[in-house]
Amino acid sequence: MILVILFVLAILFSIIAFTGIGAEIRSYLTYKIMVPKEVVSFEEPEHVTITYTYPLQNEKFDIDVTNEELIKIIKDNINHKKLENYLGLIDLAVMGTYKIQLDDSTSFAFDYEDDDGYVMMHDNEKNFLTKINPEILSKVVAMIDEKLTQNIAMFQTEKISITNKEGKQIEINRKTAIDYLLEQCKDITSEEIVDELNIVTPDYKIKFNDEVEIFKYNKNGQGFLLKNGNLNRAYGLEGFDTFLENAFENLEEKEKMFTTDKITITSKNKSKEITDETIIEKITTPLIYGTIQERDWLENHDITEEYENGIKIKINTCEFLIPGKIGYVTIGNRYIITEDKKIKLCFPLQDIERYVNELLGNKQEKTKGPVSIAI
Repeated sequence: MILVILFVLAILFSIIAFTGIGAEIRSYLTYKIMVPKEVVSFEEPEHVTITYTYPLQNEKFDIDVTNEELIKIIKDNINHKKLENYLGLIDLAVMGTYKIQLDDSTSFAFDYEDDDGYVMMHDNEKNFLTKINPEILSKVVAMIDEKLTQNIAMFQTEKISITNKEGKQIEINRKTAIDYLLEQCKDITSEEIVDELNIVTPDYKIKFNDEVEIFKYNKNGQGFLLKNGNLNRAYGLEGFDTFLENAFENLEEKEKMFTTDKITITSKNKSKEITDETIIEKITTPLIYGTIQERDWLENHDITEEYENGIKIKINTCEFLIPGKIGYVTIGNRYIITEDKKIKLCFPLQDIERYVNELLGNKQEKTKGPVSIAI
């Protein structure tokens, strides 16, 4: 009997020590044993102040919020609740793009809408990383986004013209591409120019409409904003870099390759044909304004497993392949497979995988808090 017990214990030890399931068990035990709890208390507010700081800038603005629904959900999920303190256990830096002030001594901050709800909590003199209801983050982001959308009304257009330093001009007519560029405009701030400037020829001129044009310089977040004939210094232009580089790289070839009125999405057990123009654009536009690269090593690269376990998007005579997860390994490469079976690397402008999985009705795997804890 003792030998049986020892044998069972040895098996359990091996599972915990050397398997993926064991890693999750170890993380969970660490979570239960090591993560301390913090109680935050604050005066129930009639309003909260949300401060938004533009990325990579010092420029910020406040909005005063009296939304009863938001205040109630904050109170119900934070005030007098035991909150986990992950500081030192999870390596997550928080710059504080969004800051929510609850009273004079209590606030929390985060940088993006996180499905897990990670925030940096400030309570009196103490700061700690914790998780709160992610719905709070979604509501805050939505309120700021509404304000940012109002701020970029001057950029609204149905066509964008871009001219590079060599004088080559392209026109952007696709709605999804225009929407992408307008989204980058939300990061722009500007100020009047009070000193004399010797303005050199920009690397790109981006004309939104007859009133608004941006002068953009390579790899530089600064440039100029021409608005109603007045030149302003502009900041926060980094978001245009990738699009501008890709837009002048074999654009005609990529448009021919990916312009279609029908695509077919296939995974291991599902297939979906799509003819809706809006849905097709959301998938093909990031490919048109992405990059396609040949690599010598791909000539001998076997993608059989990646192909069989992945998602294939058939567009005209080629396929865009999102490789599937094999065991505990997620394959990172994305491929274009041409009609003659030649394989190329593809780097879309935006991540389209979540959207494609939603179209197929696939559940997205997501690592939750306790599993993320470093042991």
